[in-house]
Amino acid sequence: MNNCKDCCFAKIEDGIQERCLAGKYKYLQDDYHIKTEDGIFTFDRPCLYKRPKCWNESETTETKLEIARKDLFPNIGMCIQYDYSEEGLINLTDQIKNLNYPTNRLFVIFYSDFSKDSLVVHNCQKEIQKREINCLSVFKIEDNIYENETSIFKNLSDSTFVLNINSSSEVDFQKSLDYINKEFNDRLSECLVFQDKDAVFISSRYVSKSYLEFKNYSKMQNNILQKVKGTKYYQIII
Repeated sequence: MNNCKDCCFAKIEDGIQERCLAGKYKYLQDDYHIKTEDGIFTFDRPCLYKRPKCWNESETTETKLEIARKDLFPNIGMCIQYDYSEEGLINLTDQIKNLNYPTNRLFVIFYSDFSKDSLVVHNCQKEIQKREINCLSVFKIEDNIYENETSIFKNLSDSTFVLNINSSSEVDFQKSLDYINKEFNDRLSECLVFQDKDAVFISSRYVSKSYLEFKNYSKMQNNILQKVKGTKYYQIII
């Protein structure tokens, strides 16, 4: 994967590569000069846009790029913990159901105590499901943080980025997802953590690697933020 050999987006003349038609090479190298092997571009990490020469060969380059981009929209897994802010929960629900984002790339879990307010959570779940977005409600039965959180995040295991917020949290979902998709998909960013106000989107790979050390998502998130702030692996969504 770490070269452009046999890729449909590699423009090659007389056996020598002239450029990357997808425009991604510049994001995949640590140096400014073009690195080649046998006349073909090489890079420092895998290219998500690499496709075989025969891939959609009847389509134009522009169409191929659009198809590849749609394939690479990051999956976003959201856990929203109901902290009895009904107004906040409804606001977050309205944002989610009105998102301009592939619905099959979203997974939402509402997490709350089993109480008389459960109807609020149930109604919000139904509103999101109307958009054909995968949405579940999980009710806390026992006061065991590890067991409860593990059951939640197992359901979000296919996510590219995971979010865990309270219903009273501030976040602009449309702005956040547009930003993450642009960085992850278009710029092939190595960023592992994106933050928008109260919302912290963490690479699921990082969560899987770190969670067992803490067995508490909040403590894990704080530790991760301490590690990544000031590095290329952390970005504030602007």
